[in-house]
Amino acid sequence: MIALAARCGRCYPSAPVAASRRCVRTALVPPVEIKSMPTVFRVLPAIVLLPLALLVAPVAAQQLGQPSHGPGYQSAPAQQQAAAAPQSAYPQQGQPGVTPTATGLAPPQPQPPFMLSDVEQQFVQQVLTMWEQESSKIKTYNSKFTRMEYDQVFNPGSSAPMVVSAGQLSYSRPDKGSFKIEEIKRWQPADAQNTAPDAPGEWQVQKHEIGEHWVCDGKAVYEYDHRNKQLKVMPLPEQLRGEQIVNGPLPFLFGAKADQMSQRYWIRARQSDAAQIWLEAYPRWQADAANYHHCDVMLDRKTMQPKALQVHLPGGNQRHVYTFEDPTINGTMNALFGGLFNAPRTPLGWTRVIVDDVTGDGAQAAAPTGTQRQ
Repeated sequence: MIALAARCGRCYPSAPVAASRRCVRTALVPPVEIKSMPTVFRVLPAIVLLPLALLVAPVAAQQLGQPSHGPGYQSAPAQQQAAAAPQSAYPQQGQPGVTPTATGLAPPQPQPPFMLSDVEQQFVQQVLTMWEQESSKIKTYNSKFTRMEYDQVFNPGSSAPMVVSAGQLSYSRPDKGSFKIEEIKRWQPADAQNTAPDAPGEWQVQKHEIGEHWVCDGKAVYEYDHRNKQLKVMPLPEQLRGEQIVNGPLPFLFGAKADQMSQRYWIRARQSDAAQIWLEAYPRWQADAANYHHCDVMLDRKTMQPKALQVHLPGGNQRHVYTFEDPTINGTMNALFGGLFNAPRTPLGWTRVIVDDVTGDGAQAAAPTGTQRQ
């Protein structure tokens, strides 16, 4: 969760029709790239991100010291090797998975994008350790979120998102989760012929458009593929159950461990101040790099709770920004909340597809059902 959309009240997504998109600006750096996650997660559409990164730590934490100078941004020695990526069987956010090249060889592992001094590395490790400590206290998490999608190819020159979605993210330790987009708004210019970046218009609710939805009940991941009317079921091998949900669909989501984050990402602190800590993370594993270029996470120093997450997609032209609203931490698990993680039934007229290997390459389609509802 990271830097996100400082905007004026006139043109936020819920603003009236004649709002100008010029007023909506990100408080972050210019748009960058974003990608998804490991193997079986490749099957899912761009989620994310919720992006939902750093959903982990509401309890107050001690103040962190800041390094005396900003992180360096030099090219690291090419001989540094990325850590091996463990198996993962969760849906990935963003782009499709990695495929062999024309020569039959897998793409090269990502190279270190920067080098840190000893002081900078010590600060990052301190942040990750405190983050882990606070994350370990979270048993259940439930939050509404907003996702803003920026695209400099189809929406060049504009500082406003093309799509604004609202949804809900839930988690129950150790291995249950739910991500659902409940409403989608797309920017519609008042005059279709006016392509100026500051052309007036409004975000219109797409009543017939259905967003991403996935559920993990601890034994399998279920993805609702509305376009193809399929309920995709990805059974989780024993070694990927339980605490392994940390390797799930969104980066930094669901109680990551400090050592695991260091093995999976190159991380540095950027523009932190007395109130917040901004972390920038680049994937070490090719499976992750195929889905997102890097992520920005904004942490509150007092609570060590993520304020926002920004996922930069591959290519440098698209990014997704997630903001989380009034999360409920360790709240009472009522019947409705607990039901979010139950294995779903196949909707009427849909096909149940079993993805029976963790790479997501093999799938079996069950006969369409006409009796079950979601």
